[in-house]
Amino acid sequence: MITFGYVKGYKYTGDGALMIQVRIPSVHGPYSMRDYKGNPVKNYTQDGDLPWYGSVLLPHLPNEGEVAVLTSVNNGNSNFLVIGLTGGSYQSNTVNLGG
Repeated sequence: MITFGYVKGYKYTGDGALMIQVRIPSVHGPYSMRDYKGNPVKNYTQDGDLPWYGSVLLPHLPNEGEVAVLTSVNNGNSNFLVIGLTGGSYQSNTVNLGG
């Protein structure tokens, strides 16, 4: 299964593996609490509680808000691997297609 999410941060582990913290809207809620427009929230995951997912080598280190592509690494929806970046971003309605 392929899904998309917003990058919230990244770090390297002690063995050099890249880990990316990703908010998947359908799982963790929208990018920002402001997106709820004052409505009550039941299942919103705070940024500090978002999981860290392993990543393949990416063309650049991701910026916060970039749209990441994830694939599930088992039959469930609980474990994902970041396999790329789309070039889109939460903060911008434009996409840089030219590089």
